[in-house]
Amino acid sequence: MREITLQEVLDAREARVSRQRLLLAAYGRPLLSFTMNIAGPVKRSALADFAFREGLSALRGQLGTALLHEELTDTPAGLEAILACTLPAPTLKDLAVGLETALPVGRLYDLDVIGTDGAKLSRETCRTCLVCGGPVGPCARSRAHGLPAVQAATSALLEGFAADRLAELAVSALLEEVGLTPKPGLVDRRNSGAHQDMDLPLFQRSAQSLEPYFRQAARLGLGRSGCMEALQQAGLVAEGTMLAATGGVNTHKGAVYAFGLVLAALGSVLARGGDLFQTAAALAAAGLPPGADTHGGQAKRRYGVLGARGEAMAGFPTARRAWQVLAEQRDDALLALLTLLAEVSDTNLLHRGGSEGLRFVQEQARALLERPAEARLAGLEALDDACIARNLSPGGCADLLALALLLRRTEGIWNN
Repeated sequence: MREITLQEVLDAREARVSRQRLLLAAYGRPLLSFTMNIAGPVKRSALADFAFREGLSALRGQLGTALLHEELTDTPAGLEAILACTLPAPTLKDLAVGLETALPVGRLYDLDVIGTDGAKLSRETCRTCLVCGGPVGPCARSRAHGLPAVQAATSALLEGFAADRLAELAVSALLEEVGLTPKPGLVDRRNSGAHQDMDLPLFQRSAQSLEPYFRQAARLGLGRSGCMEALQQAGLVAEGTMLAATGGVNTHKGAVYAFGLVLAALGSVLARGGDLFQTAAALAAAGLPPGADTHGGQAKRRYGVLGARGEAMAGFPTARRAWQVLAEQRDDALLALLTLLAEVSDTNLLHRGGSEGLRFVQEQARALLERPAEARLAGLEALDDACIARNLSPGGCADLLALALLLRRTEGIWNN
């Protein structure tokens, strides 16, 4: 994060106005200009860029087919986007003000609507002061609070937004994973897999119950890099919350561990930079090893596999492998799952079926990967039936797929 000069700010503004004129001439439609309103000489940070990208994603979703053209610019003064839209300028202004007021971090969004005549539409309501919550005009003119207070309020908004949004993304990743169908031996929309005590609504309740923990994990990482002791304590509480939501059924214990590590590492990367996977691996190494009575502990003792902690301490290589499949294959989650089934020594499979059960699933998955894409769905359903008959459930692969889905949702933070 570096300080920028007044000249750089002025140059960015002039260039933005020039681009707006060109786009008005090219499209003849209203424009929505999006920048961040960050006080002080440091305009760029990973947290500010994250808030911007998430705001831009929300804009795209709200505009839908009304979005004609988007131009994104990376400047020292901050990220900028100019959107040409088919909506009337007043409607576009209402949408912009709605986004600015929907979330606390929207106070840092600067969304200008430019009509086809080149005039900027004004707000009907005054924006509020970041520090005291009153009208911003008098506070700004009198410099009532001072730059340090404004910067502290800005940091609090950005950190709060990041923790909330990361938690939402984590829950959505879990919900996408459980809803993916068909998944061999696993709970999905087709059946409950090789589980007598689980179903889809149970997993959905479990995922939602973990959102406060996910938020806490992200906040711990935002606060300090060496947070494993506090994270483990939070994880134990989260397991209790999960069991209360499921009536004592262990639905997401693996996700509590892996997601907690990655969310804390994401918070740390946003706050201090660094490599996501090295940060997560360092946290895992600082934690306590699994007990001998866990599936991971038993698998390590009997089969020599490392399990969830080994995956974490290595920087989640198989989750990254699944993320790579998602990134390269148009978010084909079933293909990513098959890749995991073919390659991972899943401790849940070893627990239920021993080496023979693991080998069966791996061989079947490899065979399905050789089939044409259009033939895989029927093959997955057949493998699902076979896993149910053999009481096999690759729960470790399910956790890794969910983690890959979270990595896909957050790659703007760590993959640049």
